[in-house]
Amino acid sequence: MANFDKAFNLRRRHPTGMLHLVANEVQSRLTRLSYRASLDVSYGPSPGEKLDIFPAAKANAPVFIFIHGGYFRALDKAQYSYLAQAFVKAGCTLVLVNYDLAPKVTVKEIVDQNVKAFAWVHKNIHKWQGNPEHLVVGGHSVGGFLTAKILAHDWPQEIKQSIKGAVMLSGLYDLKQMQQSFLNKVLNLSDQEVAELSPILETGVFNFVPHIIMAVGNDETNEFIRQTQVYSEKLKKENCSLDCLFLEGKNHYTVSRLLSHKENTLMEKIFTLLV
Repeated sequence: MANFDKAFNLRRRHPTGMLHLVANEVQSRLTRLSYRASLDVSYGPSPGEKLDIFPAAKANAPVFIFIHGGYFRALDKAQYSYLAQAFVKAGCTLVLVNYDLAPKVTVKEIVDQNVKAFAWVHKNIHKWQGNPEHLVVGGHSVGGFLTAKILAHDWPQEIKQSIKGAVMLSGLYDLKQMQQSFLNKVLNLSDQEVAELSPILETGVFNFVPHIIMAVGNDETNEFIRQTQVYSEKLKKENCSLDCLFLEGKNHYTVSRLLSHKENTLMEKIFTLLV
């Protein structure tokens, strides 16, 4: 138990992590002042079922859908508005997803909300200059987990064909370790939920996705690195087209900061999915 507590206590491991979260917040506020956006667009009746949409300047733009992390219990889409500075500037429509948080809802309900959000985007994003046939979905931390769950959903062929790529950054794909840590005081994961929800244990494949980008920082905890290694190998064995990046000198907080500008290897890879 203690080992997994340490693996997931990122603020203790990275004391400067809060500074990066503050930087996200400040940059995001400035972004909302200078970029056109539709904020808190509802994709469902629950208070957390909201999207922030930053439309591209021109119609029929590729769409990047981003899902935040926070161990299912924290953070907010508003902290990631800064992504618009790179994605909208490059001609994409950006969608930031919110969802209800634990303990108000279960992890299964959070998965279902994100699936609902993706379906809503496919149906409606043309109203914000987005091309519903060119969707790339991605997320950071448990946002990577939620990205995997969206890909694993039993979609109709029309929606499968609209998914042109996926991005999973510093992701968690095995819930067993979270269950065996301090996080379960809030998440209340049962053995059945761990078995049914963990992407690393799923037998279904999503090799219909043209390309997947996974990344983790070399300075992250061993558990984050292990889960990325194991899950990427699983996907490769299932014939998924995949790049797995181990980012030198980056930790859990600085990986997501790479999304603030285009001039880095990770973003160069991501933008190959959006052309």
